[in-house]
Amino acid sequence: MGSFFMYNYPGDNMTIKTLRLKTENGEKIFDSFELIADLGVKGDVKAKGGDRQILISDEDCLKEYRENKKGLCVNRFMPNITTTGLNYSNLKEGDKLGLGETEIEISSTFKKCFPECEFVQSGKVCQIKKACAFAKIIKGGMISTGDEIIEI
Repeated sequence: MGSFFMYNYPGDNMTIKTLRLKTENGEKIFDSFELIADLGVKGDVKAKGGDRQILISDEDCLKEYRENKKGLCVNRFMPNITTTGLNYSNLKEGDKLGLGETEIEISSTFKKCFPECEFVQSGKVCQIKKACAFAKIIKGGMISTGDEIIEI
């Protein structure tokens, strides 16, 4: 079993920090919501199945990215789940994680960049590209902020 921990200190754990979904009226944050197998987040307007059913990202990286207010995705990028303690550089397609009572499978660690983005135009890579992943929902159920993330 590989280590998805950000840091390997005793007592480190991977947890869910924030839960978001996109509604007709914009982004909403929840304490808990339901993941539906082979579809996405219940109530999310983007829940359409496929290989990119949910988007997960590192909470601290996302916060820093939004505070810097640079890059095209600063107002576009909306992960469904933000995490703490998860090392995104170790994730690969096919990895499975347990979130609450659910199970997800990483389907992509690739976030598309847009040619009009200032990072792309300057030849740089934004930090958010390195701290996110798309996943398919293998087993549905409820998840909540604070739930532990486990390797399966």
